[in-house]
Order: sequence, then structure tokens, then C-alpha cells
Amino acid sequence: MITVVLPTKNEEKAIEEIVKKCLVVGVKEIIVVDDSTDSTPEIAEKLGCRVIKNVKGYGNAYLEGLKHASGDIIVLMDADGTYDPAEIPKLVEPILRDEADVVIGSRFKGKIMPGAMPWHHKYLGNPLLTKLTNFLFGTGFSDVHSGFRAIKKSSLSQLDLKCPGMEFATEFVLKTTMSGLRLLEVPVTYYPRKGDSKLRSFRDGWRHLRLILATSPGHVFLIPSIFLTLIGVAVMTYVLTFEPIRTHTLILGTLLTLIGIQTFFFGVSGKLYSRQIGFRRDDRITSFFSRYSTIEGLMLAGLAILALGFYLGYRIVSFWLAKGFGSLDEFNDAILSMLLIFSGFQIILSSLFLSMFLLNESNGEKVILKS
Repeated sequence: MITVVLPTKNEEKAIEEIVKKCLVVGVKEIIVVDDSTDSTPEIAEKLGCRVIKNVKGYGNAYLEGLKHASGDIIVLMDADGTYDPAEIPKLVEPILRDEADVVIGSRFKGKIMPGAMPWHHKYLGNPLLTKLTNFLFGTGFSDVHSGFRAIKKSSLSQLDLKCPGMEFATEFVLKTTMSGLRLLEVPVTYYPRKGDSKLRSFRDGWRHLRLILATSPGHVFLIPSIFLTLIGVAVMTYVLTFEPIRTHTLILGTLLTLIGIQTFFFGVSGKLYSRQIGFRRDDRITSFFSRYSTIEGLMLAGLAILALGFYLGYRIVSFWLAKGFGSLDEFNDAILSMLLIFSGFQIILSSLFLSMFLLNESNGEKVILKS
């Protein structure tokens, strides 16, 4: 049996036609999740739909509808007339043939009718966000933000969907990929909507972009952290070796190094969390930092660096006292001492923070966080 879930907000101009077309192609259950102030829910109820009222948010509407869906295959579909229910059989066919667990209706592989999509969505927003998703996640989607999808009900439990807003569309395809489910795209036709658009281009686009970047800590944090740290260390080494008079340049190198270290631990934390919530698979980095031995080693290293920094600082202060509080000639050494102290504290505290991800320890050595 096929269940269709329709999120609605003031769709009285389109809902009747959508529901009748769904019934024509043999859909047995239609769930309308509504947040309307017009007659949308009344129209849907008269046509035999199950209506769930007062659910705000695009993602929340689908999450609520999925809870109540009883079909073996669930179709998620925008209810504004932009997608044709007559294409539902084409959408679910790969699932019925056991060729896929999830199917996405791709507008960019199909046909976009004149006036159906604003030019900045068609040529900028959708293509750029889709290409960025493909680059950061190693996927090959043509339409990440399609509002026409089908999924086996038995596969839903593997996704653990949570996003309440428009970014639900991105979460859906990313978690499908990371969970190992078979996903196919089929071409569909995209029509001009009936009624006023609820999309807010920049706000909704930003939410998609934010989700993509937040779940890509390797590119956003780890890679920049390596460059920052290497540049910082190189600058400090050059100044201390060849031109010790350039104290301001040494301070710059110190700041770059400290920022690099902190950014690195942001990246590791982000990778562990992204894996835990199903957006990333286990890799060498997450595997390495999911060991208590790694965390303990980092804490010992942090303590050693901290001790070295205090020792160097002690020597500088002792020499200064011996001179009777005269001018401090070891200014560069003082900067290096502060760098070691701050770095030591960063590593120790970051290691403690990383250990929070090991609270679900399974075997005493490595935590397995399944996506």
C-alpha cells in the first residue's frame, strides 16, 4: 500500500486536485499535515484524507506525517501543484522492483515548466547547493531539494530524521546516503505552483547551507586548521631563528598557531558528532579519536606542553628577578612560554570535551557510533 504525506499551509487552490489525482493512481492513504488559516483542511477531510492540524514547519510536517503513515511505501510530496501525482507510479516503480530503498524525483533530470521556478533558484540556489553537497559528501545528486520523494517504510528507522524546517530535504538525502540505503533519482516534471509561495529564498537557502557546512567539519575546520597551524609554526620558527627582532611577527605566528589548534579540535568534535547523528560514516579520524588511549595520550601531551611552558616562564621570571626587575630582554621567550601554556590548556580541555563522545563506550577501547 502507498501512503502520500502532504504538508500544507493555505493550499486551498491546489489541494483538491492533488488529492483526486492521488486517488486516481491508486493511493490508499493520504495524510495531510496542516498549518492553514484557509479552507485547506476542510477540503482535505471531505475528500477522505486524514488531516493532522496545527503543525508548524516543513520538516515538522513530514516528521508528524511519517509517524502516522501505514503504507509499505511512503511518498513525500509538496501540495502546491508543483508536482503531478500522476508521476507517483514512476516514482515508486524502482522500489517495487527492489532496485532502490529511496527514490527522488529530480526536476533537473526532468522538465521545469516555464514560470515554475524563479531564475535565481533554477540557475543559482539549487544548482550551487547541490554541487556543494556533492563536493563535501562525495555524492552525485542532481536535485537535493526536490519536494517529491518515496521511501520504504521499513527504511525510515535507519534515518532518524530530525530537522524541523526546510533543511529537512537536505537531511533526508544525506542520511539516506550515509546509512547505506539504495537511492535513485528519476526525472519528473515541475509545474508552476497554485497559490502564494511560502519559500523565503535567502532564509531557507541559508538553512540548507548551514546544515551542509555544519556536517562537513573536515572541510570547514580540519583542513583550515592544518594550514593555520603550519603557517603559524613556520612564521615563529623563521622569526626565532633568523630575525628575533620581529616580535610583532612572532605574535602573529603565535595567534595563528593557537587558532589552528582550537580549530582542529572543533573539527574533530564536529566529525564525531556528525557521525553520531547519522550525517557521516566512520573514518580513520573518528576511529582514532574514539579510543580512550588516544584521549589519554592527548591529555598527557597537553600536560607535558603545559609543564614546559611553565618551566620556561619560571626561568624567564627568575632571570628577571636576578636582574632586580630591570628590562625584560627575553620577550620572545615570554611569548613562546605563553604559547606553550595556552596550547597545553587547549589540548587538555579539548581532550576532556572529546571524552564526552566516549560515554557510550562499548568495549573498553573504542566507541562505535553507528550512523
